Amino acid sequence: MTKLSKGMPNPILFRLSVWGAIAYTTLLESIRRKDLWVAAILAIVMIGAASVIGQFGVRGLEMFLKDVTLSVVNLLSVVLAILFSARQMPEEISRRTIYPLLARPVSRFDILFGKFLGALALSTVALLVFAVVGWGALFYFGLSVGEIFWQYLLLRFFSLAIICALTICLSIFLTPPATATIAILLAIGASTFSTAVKMLHGSVGTGAQKMLEAAYFLLPQLDLFDLSRKVSYGWKPISATTILILLAYGAIHSAALLTIAILRFRRQAL
Repeated sequence: MTKLSKGMPNPILFRLSVWGAIAYTTLLESIRRKDLWVAAILAIVMIGAASVIGQFGVRGLEMFLKDVTLSVVNLLSVVLAILFSARQMPEEISRRTIYPLLARPVSRFDILFGKFLGALALSTVALLVFAVVGWGALFYFGLSVGEIFWQYLLLRFFSLAIICALTICLSIFLTPPATATIAILLAIGASTFSTAVKMLHGSVGTGAQKMLEAAYFLLPQLDLFDLSRKVSYGWKPISATTILILLAYGAIHSAALLTIAILRFRRQAL
């Protein structure tokens, strides 16, 4: 890790340098471990699947191919984000590399937040790899995605921030396998849960309704960040106001999850 100075005159710049150094180290470790090769291999599989479909022609399947391509991008990016995030804190503790960090003027919050930034950076790189492959496959078949595709990527980034924060929060309480399992269930099952809440809300008692409403608002609604259907059907870009509202929503949920994580981490014996 980059050597951190103990006497930086500006505490804000010092904190930023600490977070950046930890995030950068996380990226380097993942590159050495060839984690991003997983994204590359999965991207090659996507290309192979697209080429097989292309042999049968795509006439009349334009919207279907767009929807399937973006659904695959969504799924793979979410799974890799969870796998990247689930091991960050447990491995730092189990390898005992956290002690040299804490011996410097680095707090537990600095470590946790730097790991979050590193996991988010890794997840973003994987997302871009999948998105480029998906866009290239669609372009090869003569299909366009429109300007809303860039908003789709931006909102996917917002959702990955929530997923990374959720997974790191769970990793403070659970083992890495349990963390990955529960995070995948929460992230992928968010849509099913939202639909179930809407269907059950009017058919249960007042107390149960309040519990459903609390769960609905406390759990992040990741479907709000999914524009894949709108890309598939060729919608026009959504408004900047909507983007900003979703940014605020994602930032609030990410901050809340990281706050829970750091409150627990500060009391955790190392």
